[in-house]
Amino acid sequence: MTQFPDPLHDLTATAVQALTLYCLAEFQSGHASTIRVTAEGASFSVSDNGRGHPIDKTVEGTAYLRFIYTHFDYPFESGRDAPIQLQGIGMSLVNALCSELQLTVKKPDAELRLLFNHGQLTQTTRTAGVFEETGITVSAKIAPHLCGKSVDQERLEAWLVGVLATAPSLSLFFNGRRLQPPSQRAG
Repeated sequence: MTQFPDPLHDLTATAVQALTLYCLAEFQSGHASTIRVTAEGASFSVSDNGRGHPIDKTVEGTAYLRFIYTHFDYPFESGRDAPIQLQGIGMSLVNALCSELQLTVKKPDAELRLLFNHGQLTQTTRTAGVFEETGITVSAKIAPHLCGKSVDQERLEAWLVGVLATAPSLSLFFNGRRLQPPSQRAG
């Protein structure tokens, strides 16, 4: 059985796992076929070729993406109904753990890029165009004061191969190399 890295000692792997599970949900709903993961030291990137986040949606008067990446306490305040679904450790928590985070969302007719620095949105760039591939990419670096050590790439790869055991038709890449489901791995 694959063991999860200790989340307090390997926050890079924990963030990668959370983001990979979001991408896996996009695959399981039939909207993505490929997930790409990179991880080295405290830096990581996770992307899929799915639908991408909605880029024009708002929540309580705030742009949806800004909202889900910065509203750490939502919907835990009393008396509030949740107009959005929250899963896993949440994008706002991943963002809060990072000294820098860049989100890129590609839609067929636009690309939206958000840059966060220590959890705060610092730049938004929207580019109109025609994009053949849609999806999201989250690239980030865990804050130095939270990063106890470099990501354990061997354990993270083993976890990703375990993901493939549940979704063997998924194209899953780790650090530029396509991973194989356990049933297709040599010896």
